[in-house]
Amino acid sequence: MVQIARKERPCVTINFAWQGKYTEALLELDHEKLPLRIEIAEKAIFQRIEELKQNKADSAEELWAINDALRGLQVLAKSECAGQRPPKAGVAQGKVAP
Repeated sequence: MVQIARKERPCVTINFAWQGKYTEALLELDHEKLPLRIEIAEKAIFQRIEELKQNKADSAEELWAINDALRGLQVLAKSECAGQRPPKAGVAQGKVAP
């Protein structure tokens, strides 16, 4: 019998400042508060995008996370807040320029 040694990569968790607001929106159970939580998360994300643009930072991992988060907020808003809030311009298309 042949055994193959497998190298395991260490699990690295990166926390970005906007993730807290995003998580709060995802975990909000009160449908009255949810639109505001989504809006706050979007603002935090768009603020971070502006910071990345100004600093000309090359953070591919964070940009991937931002795109995923914006898509997640879009889906959350569509499914849970139907008729309660209009989609934001950048979020509606789910696009973020690197």
